Amino acid sequence: MDVSLVVTTYNWPEALEMTLRSALAQSRMPDEVVIADDGSGPETSRAVEKVLANTDMDWRHVWHNDQGVRQSRIKNLAVRHAKGSYLIFVDHDVVLHPHFVHDHLSMARRGCFLQGKRLLLSRRNTETILLKGTFLPPRPWAGGLGNRKNAFHLPRIGALVSRTKPFEVTLRGCNLSMFREDFLSVDGFDEVFDGSWGREDSDLCYRLFHSGIQVRILWFLAIQYHLCHGRISDWERARLDSELKRNTEEKRTRAVRGYSALSGEGGAIAEFSPHRG
Repeated sequence: MDVSLVVTTYNWPEALEMTLRSALAQSRMPDEVVIADDGSGPETSRAVEKVLANTDMDWRHVWHNDQGVRQSRIKNLAVRHAKGSYLIFVDHDVVLHPHFVHDHLSMARRGCFLQGKRLLLSRRNTETILLKGTFLPPRPWAGGLGNRKNAFHLPRIGALVSRTKPFEVTLRGCNLSMFREDFLSVDGFDEVFDGSWGREDSDLCYRLFHSGIQVRILWFLAIQYHLCHGRISDWERARLDSELKRNTEEKRTRAVRGYSALSGEGGAIAEFSPHRG
């Protein structure tokens, strides 16, 4: 099964470098990496080239103009340029465990999508990682960690305790995977959530639930190490929550303005495929 790793980013090239380096260190490599760039400046392009240009990885840097937060649109655009039958979505503020891709694929089953967990790194640890440009997984008992239980990679136990559920309220798009056909069946991410941060991932998952697709919450598998950064303070929480509530009340199975309505703006500004010509 071909898998596309979709990495969402915006103007944090130092962190993106760490995410991409961890993608290149996977025990089961993704078949391609697609950077979903929500209008970053040239420093991000340089970071992508720095990490990926001299590798054999199939990759493309998908970009559109900076017109405010458009996370739904850029992820839909990235999927348009992705070739994999299975999609893994992550953000640029995480470092991936070496078995991250393998774990997602080992747990993938028809009729469900996967939601993984993350370990929260301290600000001090994050600053050291970005300064040195290298990463070593912290010991579970190290100081300053959040969600400490997520430091344990225990695949056999994880396979036993990671159960499917017909609905889940708490969902995050930074560690999410699904079959491409399921993504398209609900029309991808919904651009009505653009203009502010958040809730577009929950909205997508709720539409999957309404379509009969269950979620499997992964424990002790597909671990991410989340880099510390400031919180978004100016997001339109009331509007986004109201739209998500309407999704629930209407039991939407399709986006209001989703993948099928994607305009022609933007595209791949750099790419490499070892299989071409």
